[in-house]
Amino acid sequence: MFSLVSDVGVSTPTGEEFMAGRLLGLQLLRGIAANLVVLQHLWEFELKYAGTQLPTVVRYGDLGVDVFFVLSGFVVVAVAGRGVGPVNFLWRRIARIYPTYWLATGIMIAAAVAVPGLVHEQLDKIPLWRSLLLIAASPEQPIVSVGWTLVHEMYFYVVFAAFLALRIPVLIGALIWTVLIVVTTAAWPDYVATSPILSMATSPLTFEFMMGLIIGVLWLQTQTPGVLLASAAGAAALLTSLIVNYRFLSPPPALFSYSIAVRVLLFGVPIALIVYALVAYERHCSWRPPKLLVAVGDWSYSIYLFHFMALSVLGRVVLQLFGDHGRVGSIVLFVGGFLLVNLVGAALYILFERPTLEWFHRLGPATQTANAEQAHTEVVQVGS
Repeated sequence: MFSLVSDVGVSTPTGEEFMAGRLLGLQLLRGIAANLVVLQHLWEFELKYAGTQLPTVVRYGDLGVDVFFVLSGFVVVAVAGRGVGPVNFLWRRIARIYPTYWLATGIMIAAAVAVPGLVHEQLDKIPLWRSLLLIAASPEQPIVSVGWTLVHEMYFYVVFAAFLALRIPVLIGALIWTVLIVVTTAAWPDYVATSPILSMATSPLTFEFMMGLIIGVLWLQTQTPGVLLASAAGAAALLTSLIVNYRFLSPPPALFSYSIAVRVLLFGVPIALIVYALVAYERHCSWRPPKLLVAVGDWSYSIYLFHFMALSVLGRVVLQLFGDHGRVGSIVLFVGGFLLVNLVGAALYILFERPTLEWFHRLGPATQTANAEQAHTEVVQVGS
Protein backbone atom coordinates (compact mmCIF):
# COMPACT_ATOMS: atom_id res chain seq x y z
CA MET A 1 0.00 0.00 0.00
CA PHE A 2 1.12 3.54 -0.70
CA SER A 3 2.59 5.01 2.45
CA LEU A 4 1.77 8.60 3.22
CA VAL A 5 5.01 9.18 5.04
CA SER A 6 7.38 7.69 2.53
CA ASP A 7 6.14 9.92 -0.23
CA VAL A 8 4.50 13.02 0.71
CA GLY A 9 6.61 18.31 0.16
CA VAL A 10 5.28 21.19 0.78
CA SER A 11 4.54 24.33 -1.02
CA THR A 12 2.39 24.18 -4.09
CA PRO A 13 4.94 23.98 -6.89
CA THR A 14 5.72 27.13 -8.80
CA GLY A 15 5.05 27.40 -12.50
CA GLU A 16 8.74 26.81 -13.18
CA GLU A 17 8.57 23.47 -11.35
CA PHE A 18 5.52 22.45 -13.30
CA MET A 19 7.15 23.52 -16.56
CA ALA A 20 9.88 20.98 -15.82
CA GLY A 21 7.38 18.16 -15.95
CA ARG A 22 3.86 17.26 -16.97
CA LEU A 23 1.66 19.09 -14.51
CA LEU A 24 1.19 22.19 -16.62
CA GLY A 25 -2.53 21.55 -16.89
CA LEU A 26 -2.90 22.01 -13.15
CA GLN A 27 -1.28 25.43 -13.34
CA LEU A 28 -3.64 26.27 -16.17
CA LEU A 29 -6.56 25.07 -14.06
CA ARG A 30 -5.42 27.15 -11.07
CA GLY A 31 -5.41 30.28 -13.22
CA ILE A 32 -8.86 29.48 -14.57
CA ALA A 33 -10.19 28.84 -11.05
CA ALA A 34 -8.90 32.17 -9.76
CA ASN A 35 -10.47 34.05 -12.67
CA LEU A 36 -13.75 32.19 -12.21
CA VAL A 37 -13.92 33.62 -8.69
CA VAL A 38 -13.15 37.05 -10.16
CA LEU A 39 -16.03 36.57 -12.61
CA GLN A 40 -18.38 35.71 -9.78
CA HIS A 41 -17.49 38.87 -7.87
CA LEU A 42 -17.74 41.01 -11.00
CA TRP A 43 -21.47 40.31 -10.89
CA GLU A 44 -21.62 42.18 -7.58
CA PHE A 45 -19.36 45.03 -8.68
CA GLU A 46 -21.20 45.52 -11.96
CA LEU A 47 -24.47 45.86 -10.09
CA LYS A 48 -23.04 48.26 -7.51
CA TYR A 49 -20.81 50.51 -9.58
CA ALA A 50 -22.01 50.27 -13.19
CA GLY A 51 -25.73 49.91 -12.61
CA THR A 52 -25.89 46.87 -14.86
CA GLN A 53 -26.35 43.23 -14.08
CA LEU A 54 -24.37 40.46 -15.72
CA PRO A 55 -26.21 37.21 -16.45
CA THR A 56 -26.76 35.37 -13.20
CA VAL A 57 -24.97 32.34 -14.59
CA VAL A 58 -21.62 34.11 -14.07
CA ARG A 59 -22.13 33.64 -10.34
CA TYR A 60 -21.23 30.01 -10.83
CA GLY A 61 -17.68 31.29 -11.00
CA ASP A 62 -17.74 30.51 -7.28
CA LEU A 63 -17.05 26.93 -8.36
CA GLY A 64 -13.43 28.04 -8.71
CA VAL A 65 -13.26 27.47 -4.95
CA ASP A 66 -14.26 23.83 -5.40
CA VAL A 67 -11.55 23.46 -8.03
CA PHE A 68 -8.98 24.85 -5.59
CA PHE A 69 -9.98 22.39 -2.87
CA VAL A 70 -9.67 19.36 -5.15
CA LEU A 71 -6.35 20.62 -6.51
CA SER A 72 -5.05 21.17 -2.97
CA GLY A 73 -5.70 17.56 -2.06
CA PHE A 74 -3.96 16.30 -5.18
CA VAL A 75 -0.91 18.55 -4.84
CA VAL A 76 -0.45 17.70 -1.16
CA VAL A 77 -0.08 14.01 -2.02
CA ALA A 78 1.59 14.21 -5.42
CA VAL A 79 4.15 16.94 -4.74
CA ALA A 80 3.77 19.01 -1.62
CA GLY A 81 4.11 16.35 1.07
CA ARG A 82 6.61 13.95 -0.42
CA GLY A 83 9.68 12.99 1.56
CA VAL A 84 9.23 15.32 4.51
CA GLY A 85 8.04 15.16 8.08
CA PRO A 86 5.06 16.94 9.63
CA VAL A 87 7.05 19.93 10.94
CA ASN A 88 8.64 20.64 7.61
CA PHE A 89 5.34 20.14 5.83
CA LEU A 90 3.53 22.63 8.06
CA TRP A 91 6.38 25.13 7.86
CA ARG A 92 6.23 25.17 4.09
CA ARG A 93 2.45 25.41 4.03
CA ILE A 94 2.62 28.31 6.49
CA ALA A 95 5.24 29.95 4.26
CA ARG A 96 2.98 29.43 1.28
CA ILE A 97 -0.22 30.76 2.83
CA TYR A 98 0.46 33.32 5.56
CA PRO A 99 2.89 36.02 4.30
CA THR A 100 0.86 37.04 1.24
CA TYR A 101 -2.37 36.71 3.21
CA TRP A 102 -0.94 38.92 5.96
CA LEU A 103 0.03 41.51 3.36
CA ALA A 104 -3.55 41.55 2.08
CA THR A 105 -4.86 41.80 5.65
CA GLY A 106 -2.48 44.68 6.44
CA ILE A 107 -3.63 46.59 3.37
CA MET A 108 -7.27 46.09 4.34
CA ILE A 109 -6.67 47.35 7.88
CA ALA A 110 -4.66 50.34 6.66
CA ALA A 111 -7.37 51.25 4.15
CA ALA A 112 -10.08 51.00 6.82
CA VAL A 113 -8.11 53.28 9.16
CA ALA A 114 -7.13 55.79 6.50
CA VAL A 115 -10.52 56.04 4.81
CA PRO A 116 -13.39 54.98 7.08
CA GLY A 117 -16.16 53.38 5.08
CA LEU A 118 -13.85 52.31 2.26
CA VAL A 119 -13.70 48.72 3.47
CA HIS A 120 -16.96 46.78 3.44
CA GLU A 121 -16.16 44.55 6.40
CA GLN A 122 -16.82 45.84 9.92
CA LEU A 123 -13.36 45.27 11.30
CA ASP A 124 -14.33 45.95 14.89
CA LYS A 125 -16.54 42.83 14.82
CA ILE A 126 -13.84 40.51 13.49
CA PRO A 127 -11.46 38.84 16.00
CA LEU A 128 -8.07 40.04 14.75
CA TRP A 129 -6.00 37.14 16.09
CA ARG A 130 -8.37 34.56 14.64
CA SER A 131 -8.33 36.37 11.33
CA LEU A 132 -4.53 36.54 11.21
CA LEU A 133 -4.13 32.86 12.13
CA LEU A 134 -7.00 31.71 9.89
CA ILE A 135 -8.95 30.15 12.74
CA ALA A 136 -12.69 29.80 12.22
CA ALA A 137 -14.75 32.49 13.94
CA SER A 138 -18.41 33.37 14.05
CA PRO A 139 -20.30 35.14 12.70
CA GLU A 140 -17.75 37.16 10.73
CA GLN A 141 -15.28 35.94 8.13
CA PRO A 142 -11.58 36.88 8.14
CA ILE A 143 -10.73 40.51 7.48
CA VAL A 144 -9.92 39.53 3.90
CA SER A 145 -13.30 38.01 3.12
CA VAL A 146 -12.05 35.43 0.63
CA GLY A 147 -9.83 34.13 3.44
CA TRP A 148 -12.68 31.85 4.55
CA THR A 149 -11.36 29.29 2.07
CA LEU A 150 -7.89 29.56 3.60
CA VAL A 151 -9.39 28.69 6.99
CA HIS A 152 -10.42 25.40 5.41
CA GLU A 153 -7.04 24.99 3.70
CA MET A 154 -5.07 25.37 6.93
CA TYR A 155 -7.38 22.86 8.59
CA PHE A 156 -6.68 20.42 5.75
CA TYR A 157 -2.95 20.88 6.21
CA VAL A 158 -3.04 20.38 9.98
CA VAL A 159 -4.94 17.11 9.59
CA PHE A 160 -2.60 15.98 6.83
CA ALA A 161 0.40 16.79 9.04
CA ALA A 162 -1.17 14.58 11.71
CA PHE A 163 -1.31 11.76 9.16
CA LEU A 164 2.38 12.32 8.51
CA ALA A 165 3.24 12.32 12.20
CA LEU A 166 1.24 9.14 12.85
CA ARG A 167 2.49 7.47 9.66
CA ILE A 168 -1.04 6.82 8.43
CA PRO A 169 -1.42 5.91 4.73
CA VAL A 170 -3.44 8.39 2.71
CA LEU A 171 -6.45 6.23 1.96
CA ILE A 172 -6.75 4.95 5.53
CA GLY A 173 -6.38 8.50 6.80
CA ALA A 174 -9.14 9.71 4.48
CA LEU A 175 -11.39 6.90 5.68
CA ILE A 176 -10.75 7.71 9.36
CA TRP A 177 -11.32 11.40 8.62
CA THR A 178 -14.64 10.63 6.92
CA VAL A 179 -15.83 8.51 9.84
CA LEU A 180 -14.93 11.24 12.34
CA ILE A 181 -16.83 13.87 10.34
CA VAL A 182 -19.93 11.70 9.98
CA VAL A 183 -19.96 10.57 13.62
CA THR A 184 -19.36 14.07 14.98
CA THR A 185 -22.09 15.57 12.80
CA ALA A 186 -24.59 12.87 13.72
CA ALA A 187 -23.78 12.61 17.44
CA TRP A 188 -23.44 16.28 18.35
CA PRO A 189 -25.44 18.32 15.80
CA ASP A 190 -26.13 21.13 18.27
CA TYR A 191 -22.44 21.59 19.05
CA VAL A 192 -21.57 21.51 15.37
CA ALA A 193 -24.21 24.12 14.61
CA THR A 194 -23.02 26.53 17.32
CA SER A 195 -19.26 26.03 17.15
CA PRO A 196 -17.49 27.79 14.25
CA ILE A 197 -14.53 25.43 14.52
CA LEU A 198 -16.63 22.25 14.55
CA SER A 199 -18.83 23.61 11.78
CA MET A 200 -15.78 24.23 9.62
CA ALA A 201 -14.09 20.95 10.57
CA THR A 202 -17.14 18.88 9.63
CA SER A 203 -17.99 20.84 6.47
CA PRO A 204 -18.72 18.64 3.44
CA LEU A 205 -16.23 20.82 1.54
CA THR A 206 -13.57 18.70 3.24
CA PHE A 207 -14.59 15.81 1.01
CA GLU A 208 -13.42 17.78 -2.03
CA PHE A 209 -9.95 17.86 -0.49
CA MET A 210 -10.19 14.12 0.14
CA MET A 211 -11.13 13.53 -3.49
CA GLY A 212 -7.91 15.29 -4.41
CA LEU A 213 -5.99 13.04 -2.01
CA ILE A 214 -7.36 9.93 -3.71
CA ILE A 215 -6.49 11.30 -7.15
CA GLY A 216 -2.96 11.96 -5.91
CA VAL A 217 -2.58 8.38 -4.66
CA LEU A 218 -3.76 6.95 -7.99
CA TRP A 219 -1.46 9.29 -9.88
CA LEU A 220 1.59 8.32 -7.85
CA GLN A 221 0.85 4.65 -8.34
CA THR A 222 0.41 5.26 -12.10
CA GLN A 223 -3.00 3.64 -11.73
CA THR A 224 -5.10 6.04 -13.77
CA PRO A 225 -7.59 3.92 -15.71
CA GLY A 226 -10.70 5.20 -17.42
CA VAL A 227 -9.39 8.61 -18.41
CA LEU A 228 -11.81 9.09 -21.31
CA LEU A 229 -14.73 7.84 -19.23
CA ALA A 230 -13.80 10.14 -16.32
CA SER A 231 -13.46 13.19 -18.56
CA ALA A 232 -16.74 12.52 -20.35
CA ALA A 233 -18.61 11.70 -17.15
CA GLY A 234 -17.16 14.71 -15.33
CA ALA A 235 -17.98 17.16 -18.12
CA ALA A 236 -21.49 15.74 -18.59
CA ALA A 237 -22.20 15.69 -14.86
CA LEU A 238 -20.93 19.25 -14.38
CA LEU A 239 -23.03 20.55 -17.28
CA THR A 240 -26.09 18.68 -16.01
CA SER A 241 -25.57 20.00 -12.48
CA LEU A 242 -25.29 23.56 -13.76
CA ILE A 243 -28.52 23.24 -15.73
CA VAL A 244 -30.43 21.50 -12.94
CA ASN A 245 -29.18 23.93 -10.32
CA TYR A 246 -29.90 27.00 -12.42
CA ARG A 247 -33.36 25.93 -13.53
CA PHE A 248 -34.76 24.02 -10.58
CA LEU A 249 -32.81 23.99 -7.32
CA SER A 250 -31.63 27.51 -6.67
CA PRO A 251 -33.40 30.31 -8.53
CA PRO A 252 -31.26 33.43 -9.02
CA PRO A 253 -29.78 35.19 -7.23
CA ALA A 254 -29.74 32.71 -4.33
CA LEU A 255 -27.22 30.35 -5.84
CA PHE A 256 -26.05 27.45 -3.67
CA SER A 257 -28.81 28.19 -1.16
CA TYR A 258 -29.21 24.49 -0.38
CA SER A 259 -26.87 22.44 1.77
CA ILE A 260 -23.12 22.34 1.16
CA ALA A 261 -23.37 18.55 0.90
CA VAL A 262 -25.58 18.91 -2.17
CA ARG A 263 -23.09 21.38 -3.65
CA VAL A 264 -20.26 18.90 -3.16
CA LEU A 265 -22.31 16.13 -4.76
CA LEU A 266 -23.49 18.20 -7.71
CA PHE A 267 -20.24 20.03 -8.43
CA GLY A 268 -17.37 18.69 -6.33
CA VAL A 269 -17.61 15.15 -7.74
CA PRO A 270 -17.70 16.24 -11.41
CA ILE A 271 -14.79 18.63 -10.82
CA ALA A 272 -12.79 15.83 -9.19
CA LEU A 273 -13.44 13.60 -12.22
CA ILE A 274 -12.21 16.35 -14.54
CA VAL A 275 -9.07 16.94 -12.45
CA TYR A 276 -8.40 13.19 -12.43
CA ALA A 277 -8.77 13.01 -16.20
CA LEU A 278 -6.50 16.02 -16.67
CA VAL A 279 -3.61 14.75 -14.56
CA ALA A 280 -3.92 11.24 -16.04
CA TYR A 281 -3.99 12.63 -19.58
CA GLU A 282 -0.89 14.72 -18.97
CA ARG A 283 1.03 11.61 -17.98
CA HIS A 284 0.70 10.22 -21.47
CA CYS A 285 0.82 13.21 -23.78
CA SER A 286 3.16 16.02 -24.76
CA TRP A 287 0.54 18.78 -24.69
CA ARG A 288 1.80 22.04 -23.24
CA PRO A 289 -0.46 25.04 -22.68
CA PRO A 290 0.79 28.54 -23.54
CA LYS A 291 3.36 29.83 -21.08
CA LEU A 292 1.26 32.92 -20.35
CA LEU A 293 -1.63 30.78 -19.15
CA VAL A 294 0.74 28.74 -17.00
CA ALA A 295 2.05 32.03 -15.56
CA VAL A 296 -1.51 33.04 -14.64
CA GLY A 297 -1.54 29.86 -12.56
CA ASP A 298 1.55 31.18 -10.78
CA TRP A 299 -0.25 34.41 -10.03
CA SER A 300 -3.49 32.72 -8.98
CA TYR A 301 -2.99 33.02 -5.21
CA SER A 302 -2.25 36.74 -5.39
CA ILE A 303 -5.11 37.20 -7.86
CA TYR A 304 -7.44 35.44 -5.47
CA LEU A 305 -6.38 37.42 -2.39
CA PHE A 306 -6.26 40.88 -3.93
CA HIS A 307 -8.91 40.85 -6.65
CA PHE A 308 -11.67 42.16 -4.39
CA MET A 309 -9.55 45.19 -3.45
CA ALA A 310 -8.56 45.87 -7.05
CA LEU A 311 -12.16 45.63 -8.25
CA SER A 312 -13.31 47.91 -5.45
CA VAL A 313 -10.85 50.61 -6.51
CA LEU A 314 -11.72 50.23 -10.19
CA GLY A 315 -15.42 50.25 -9.39
CA ARG A 316 -15.14 53.62 -7.64
CA VAL A 317 -13.19 55.03 -10.57
CA VAL A 318 -15.85 53.81 -13.00
CA LEU A 319 -18.57 55.31 -10.82
CA GLN A 320 -16.82 58.70 -10.92
CA LEU A 321 -16.17 58.63 -14.66
CA PHE A 322 -19.45 57.06 -15.76
CA GLY A 323 -21.90 58.19 -13.14
CA ASP A 324 -24.83 57.68 -15.50
CA HIS A 325 -24.39 53.93 -15.16
CA GLY A 326 -24.06 53.54 -18.91
CA ARG A 327 -23.01 50.58 -20.99
CA VAL A 328 -19.52 52.01 -21.50
CA GLY A 329 -18.87 52.02 -17.77
CA SER A 330 -20.06 48.43 -17.56
CA ILE A 331 -17.69 47.32 -20.31
CA VAL A 332 -14.78 49.21 -18.74
CA LEU A 333 -15.45 47.59 -15.38
CA PHE A 334 -15.79 44.09 -16.83
CA VAL A 335 -12.86 44.10 -19.24
CA GLY A 336 -10.70 46.41 -17.14
CA GLY A 337 -11.49 44.35 -14.06
CA PHE A 338 -10.05 41.16 -15.51
CA LEU A 339 -6.98 42.94 -16.83
CA LEU A 340 -6.38 44.80 -13.58
CA VAL A 341 -6.68 41.86 -11.21
CA ASN A 342 -4.37 39.71 -13.32
CA LEU A 343 -1.79 42.49 -13.59
CA VAL A 344 -2.00 43.11 -9.84
CA GLY A 345 -1.65 39.39 -9.22
CA ALA A 346 1.39 39.19 -11.50
CA ALA A 347 3.08 42.18 -9.83
CA LEU A 348 2.48 40.90 -6.32
CA TYR A 349 3.63 37.41 -7.22
CA ILE A 350 6.87 38.67 -8.76
CA LEU A 351 7.62 41.40 -6.22
CA PHE A 352 6.39 39.81 -3.00
CA GLU A 353 4.92 36.31 -3.06
CA ARG A 354 7.72 34.45 -4.85
CA PRO A 355 10.70 36.10 -3.12
CA THR A 356 9.01 35.83 0.28
CA LEU A 357 8.27 32.16 -0.28
CA GLU A 358 11.87 31.50 -1.29
CA TRP A 359 13.14 33.36 1.78
CA PHE A 360 10.91 31.36 4.12
CA HIS A 361 12.07 28.13 2.52
CA ARG A 362 15.69 29.05 3.14
CA LEU A 363 14.85 30.10 6.69
CA GLY A 364 12.98 26.93 7.53
CA PRO A 365 14.26 23.48 8.50
CA ALA A 366 16.35 21.46 6.07
CA THR A 367 13.85 20.07 3.66
CA GLN A 368 14.73 16.98 1.76
CA THR A 369 17.21 14.17 1.71
CA ALA A 370 18.73 12.99 -1.54
CA ASN A 371 16.07 10.30 -1.76
CA ALA A 372 13.27 12.78 -1.23
CA GLU A 373 14.73 15.12 -3.81
CA GLN A 374 14.78 12.23 -6.25
CA ALA A 375 11.17 11.43 -5.40
CA HIS A 376 10.20 15.05 -6.01
CA THR A 377 12.00 15.02 -9.33
CA GLU A 378 10.12 11.89 -10.34
CA VAL A 379 6.82 13.60 -9.54
CA VAL A 380 7.37 16.77 -11.51
CA GLN A 381 9.10 15.08 -14.43
CA VAL A 382 6.91 12.04 -15.05
CA GLY A 383 6.74 11.31 -18.75
CA SER A 384 9.31 13.87 -19.80
